[in-house]
Amino acid sequence: MTGILVTGHGHFSTGILNAIELVAGHPDQTIGVDFEDGQSPQDLKSSLEQAMESLQGDEVLILTDLIGGTPFKMGAEIKAENPSRKIKVIAGVNMAVLVEAVFSRSLYNLEELAAAIIRSGKDGLADLDQFTNDSEEIKFEDGL
Repeated sequence: MTGILVTGHGHFSTGILNAIELVAGHPDQTIGVDFEDGQSPQDLKSSLEQAMESLQGDEVLILTDLIGGTPFKMGAEIKAENPSRKIKVIAGVNMAVLVEAVFSRSLYNLEELAAAIIRSGKDGLADLDQFTNDSEEIKFEDGL
């Protein structure tokens, strides 16, 4: 099973994982690593490396909050320094992406999983106005 590392600024990663636990329970082989105020980039990198070592398997998906941010850059460094491991670094994680990653990783290899979560992230953005006009009542299935 592909291991998942989620990282981002502040308590982004542990917060989004907490939200996932509310809707789906605690996902196996998934770890959040926060980049907190006062930490250096090297501190974050060290924490990510330690977390990655605790994941089983040879495939690791590193999900970050922002492209170009320190968590993304540290993920990129880790990928570059571990050419023998299958590592993907994806920026822009949101709930749709993380739900897709957690539930679909057993169905795909790492490359396919990356493509699937990117689609989910794009599809997960929507404007309420696209669903209805003033004369229609909005009907959604029960929430998660």
